Amino acid sequence: MYRDLGYYWLHLAIYITLCLCVGTIFHDIGFSFGSIQARGSRLMFVAAFLTFMAIGGFPSFVEDMKVFGRERLNGHYGVGAFVVGNTISSIPFLFMISLIPGAIAYYLVGLQKSLGHFAYFVILLFTTMILVESLMMTVASIVPGFLMGIITGAGIQGMIMLNGGFFRFPNDLPKPFWRYVMYYIAFHKYAN
Repeated sequence: MYRDLGYYWLHLAIYITLCLCVGTIFHDIGFSFGSIQARGSRLMFVAAFLTFMAIGGFPSFVEDMKVFGRERLNGHYGVGAFVVGNTISSIPFLFMISLIPGAIAYYLVGLQKSLGHFAYFVILLFTTMILVESLMMTVASIVPGFLMGIITGAGIQGMIMLNGGFFRFPNDLPKPFWRYVMYYIAFHKYAN
């Protein structure tokens, strides 16, 4: 695929830097009532930021789609093989992004020390990252321009974040569309 190792290492460095910042800002916040809100805010920020940064991979998706279009016309492989291959090639990097920056942000804040809670946190980050990569692949197949694709992907994620249950409680969301459609497909609902 089009992405090279420099792309992956740069993104990983950005994720690690941000999670170090978040971890040190929220380090040793105590166990008061206000710390509960602070931990919730931190969890939402980490989940939202890590998934929102997946938009940065959009230009490489567009390049992949150009290569795929030519190779499909030549009969080399079909849509299913492209989607599966692209997904499998992303899995190690997405897992590294979920594990390393996730560990920094998780343990610096002082969340549950058990391995089970941490594993749940990493798996949750990993699945949301896979979901956003799939969303951006779908957007790349519909919107071929770099700028319009990034804007479209950011807009979709923004709507999903607003309806995830953090900014407005589910019972406060206007019915029917925002609550019964958008709230249930918002992946940040599950991250929260």
